[in-house]
Amino acid sequence: MGEYPRGVEGIVVVSNRGPFRVSGTGARRKVVRAAGGLVTALLPVLRERGGTWVSAQETDHPLVVEQGDAEPFALAEVTIPRRVRDAFYGPFSNGVLWPLLHSMPATVPLGSAPWEAYDAANRAFADKALAAGGGEGLYWVHDYHLMRVPGMLRERAPGSRIGWFCHIPWPGPDLFSALPWRAEMIEGLLGSDVLGFHTEEYAEQFLACVRRLSDHPVRGDEIDVDGRRVRVVVAPIGVPWDELATIARSPEVERERSRIRQRIDHRAMILGVDRLDYTKGVPARLAAWGRLLARRPTLRERAVLVQVMVPSREAVKAYRDLKNEVDRLVGDINGRYSLTGRVPIHYFYRSMNPTELYAHYRAADVGFVTPLRDGMNLVAHEYCASRVEEDGALVLSEFAGAAHYLRDALIVNPHDVIATADALETALRMPRMDQREHMMALRKQVAALDVHKWAAGYLGRLEG
Repeated sequence: MGEYPRGVEGIVVVSNRGPFRVSGTGARRKVVRAAGGLVTALLPVLRERGGTWVSAQETDHPLVVEQGDAEPFALAEVTIPRRVRDAFYGPFSNGVLWPLLHSMPATVPLGSAPWEAYDAANRAFADKALAAGGGEGLYWVHDYHLMRVPGMLRERAPGSRIGWFCHIPWPGPDLFSALPWRAEMIEGLLGSDVLGFHTEEYAEQFLACVRRLSDHPVRGDEIDVDGRRVRVVVAPIGVPWDELATIARSPEVERERSRIRQRIDHRAMILGVDRLDYTKGVPARLAAWGRLLARRPTLRERAVLVQVMVPSREAVKAYRDLKNEVDRLVGDINGRYSLTGRVPIHYFYRSMNPTELYAHYRAADVGFVTPLRDGMNLVAHEYCASRVEEDGALVLSEFAGAAHYLRDALIVNPHDVIATADALETALRMPRMDQREHMMALRKQVAALDVHKWAAGYLGRLEG
């Protein structure tokens, strides 16, 4: 990756994935902004403050940034041998840590998980971050891939201010203690000055892990690490409110919204948007829609579910199996409940550009966000931010971090298919006046969690 010539001072952000990726091949190869909540959250921070974004080199060839693509911050790429990189990212980070922190069974046996690769990769990230920051400075490390990095930074730059933020859930000690390297992980994280979590529940469960799995005293939301104070803070992430509202109001989105409404013949539209992942609860969501169609046959003509599923980790068997299950369920429900010219599920297995995505948010009457477990879930925020006419309804899983903050959503237990079908029917029948009341409240709640406020609040604590 070509290093940008500007912005080398300021904050050092460290994450597995960087803000850009390669799209296309050959003459069509170009650098584009990467998708995902992490990039959405952190790009505004670095654009405002300057600094360096440290991330992994994801291919065998460095990403070359063309002149004219420059940002007001630097990029630094961590080069890790392919064997180590693959073991760190796949079997350990996503085969062990991802399911464990989501309170689900690991997809890789714990005893054979490649701990050495995870530790070595974290060392490579720490080395690159220290080189980018010039030693002691301000470091903000992100997510479960890099839980050892704060301690490694502390060892070599003890006067630094170091933060770590958890973008996914954190489990209780009964689950986390199953990890053979639990002590090393806790000690790595306690190299931080500030540890951030989305909800009070996650923060309390982390503190419970420290009490049980370490000898460090815990007093309230602070941990004493050999005389150094580590603060645990609740810092719910949001979306860039003003930017998303501007996108939602754009003429391009409005035109595409009108085309979508025409294509579905102005039926009531339910929208699910998810990355392919077993934590997102897509099979249970489809089952609830199938249950409602069986109960209310007239909905075959009056409503449609649009499910967007973005490909992810397709080389992993658990994800391939999930896609096969979703494909089967979609086919079964469409086979049972379609009418000529009327299909109850429109299923997209691909990503959408911002115009397409926000046009779908604008076109939908109901946002259907029902993960089995999720750190926050910014789709719920994005749906509400897009509702510039202050209508629509949101059905939201109680197991998403967003449910702690978006209190005017219709909250459901996604494991309860019947109750989820009931809530979906309530959303479809909700009078326009009630929609407006709920959506106005939801939009205020989302605006209060603006990502710029999140970053400023977190960094204020880190620098304080």
